[in-house]
Amino acid sequence: MAWQTKNNFADYWKNLTINQNDLNALTNHLFETESPAVIEVLATVFVNNRLKEIQAEEELKQEEAGFFYHPKEEYPVGTKIIFPELNWISGVVAATREGNNPIFGDFSVITVEFDDGSTKEFASNLEDHILNDKTYMSDSISEIDANSIMQEFGVQIKRQLSQALANQNELVLIGHSWFPKSLLIDIGIGSLNIAEAILDSMDGGPIGIAELMKQLEMTDEENKQLLEFSLNYALQEDSRFDEVGSSGVFSWYLKRMEPKSVLEVPLYLQSDCQSLEREGFDPDLEKLFSELSDELTWQIDPHEVYEPVKKVRIPLSYPHWRAGTLPITPETYTIFPSALQSERIKIDFQDEISKERIPAWVVRPHRYVTGLKEWYEDQNLIPGSIVEIASTKDPGVIKINIERKRSNKEWIKTVLVGADGGIVFALLRQSIYAGFNDRMAIAIPDVKGLDQIWENRSKKEIPLKNDVTRLMHELSKLNNQSHVHFVDLYAGINVIRRVSPQELFFTLADNDEFTHIGDNYYHLSASQ
Repeated sequence: MAWQTKNNFADYWKNLTINQNDLNALTNHLFETESPAVIEVLATVFVNNRLKEIQAEEELKQEEAGFFYHPKEEYPVGTKIIFPELNWISGVVAATREGNNPIFGDFSVITVEFDDGSTKEFASNLEDHILNDKTYMSDSISEIDANSIMQEFGVQIKRQLSQALANQNELVLIGHSWFPKSLLIDIGIGSLNIAEAILDSMDGGPIGIAELMKQLEMTDEENKQLLEFSLNYALQEDSRFDEVGSSGVFSWYLKRMEPKSVLEVPLYLQSDCQSLEREGFDPDLEKLFSELSDELTWQIDPHEVYEPVKKVRIPLSYPHWRAGTLPITPETYTIFPSALQSERIKIDFQDEISKERIPAWVVRPHRYVTGLKEWYEDQNLIPGSIVEIASTKDPGVIKINIERKRSNKEWIKTVLVGADGGIVFALLRQSIYAGFNDRMAIAIPDVKGLDQIWENRSKKEIPLKNDVTRLMHELSKLNNQSHVHFVDLYAGINVIRRVSPQELFFTLADNDEFTHIGDNYYHLSASQ
């Protein structure tokens, strides 16, 4: 039997494959309901359909293999019976007679012949027996509901189902919901041209779908939901428009009027690094990587359930400080509004002290939030300054704050740009206005000079090992023992090129020129 053990049943869901019959069944469901459905609903429908299939298959297998033995049942001659309590052996009823035991009352006795030719007698039509209350896996399939399956295997099922739905053409995805394409109302090009003109008059947007429908005079109350879904789909398929709402709230923007840092990854954030899954490193190193808040470190799965946090402190690396951005990491992911489909989401930061609203954008594919460049300048922040963000009741509004200090002088690593385009690190006293990470703090007196270095280097392919060696030489001068801490090196190397923590770690680990001396400190070998 397929479901003799619960492990077999678990393996079924773990090794799941979505087939065309599954997709056809979901399409039929949406045709019948005539209502858009989110992936959670479709996954539950899918699981219910599969459970029905499993039950039907089990009933057929049971009919072919025989009935489970329960003493209360009547078994005519020729009936196949399975005996789970006897190591799942099976046999055929060869004879039946009346039982003769006054203690049990009326009952029958069946003679069962097994495959090896042996026979044995069993009671039947016996109402009072402990085995009558026994259930076996295939008996209990009908008692398993979709909710229990979704609780244990829901993340994997939704992920696989989303991938399968994305590869078919019958259903379309708008926001978080799926709907049959053939049921959509046709939205003419004239309406889309008017929508463009409306957004153009609003400096690009955003505008909510309800307000846009009102301005387009789409007022069919009977088909309002279908009309709204159809308009959202038409806008989504038109390259002029961008859906920028958060958490299922449809809001539209003219793509050509979005900021450059939204449409193009800023130079300072560009990297060829491939993110790693959150495994394979020892806990101390993983903790160190997490504290650096680098979006390149870990991959983010939109179907994964991350531990929600209300507040996060982020040390600014030079690339994010210069680009006016913040990273999206597993730690910050639950604070920023997310979407499964929208690549860019319009939000506002709110300064916790001044209450000023700062327009910003979540750029989901590249895992950064942009729009903070002027705010960083107003707050006199430097690379290494710590920015604190916190969620609010409105997912489209994020509180932002710093640990404010009165201007005072601190000895800070300072980058000096030479006339030849080279850089030197020195410890100099600098005015500091906000709390900072000691190892990541770097003062940048000549921003334009560094910008020119980035421009020049973007046209060259310079091995990372060369830059690490050069930076180790520079930073080792600031330490009496000539040792360089991993975080100091990470912060320093990101002043001249975008490097992830794991890229730096592997470069240090894979080259004999660099020696790890413990506690995340490194030094150059004597030959360097």
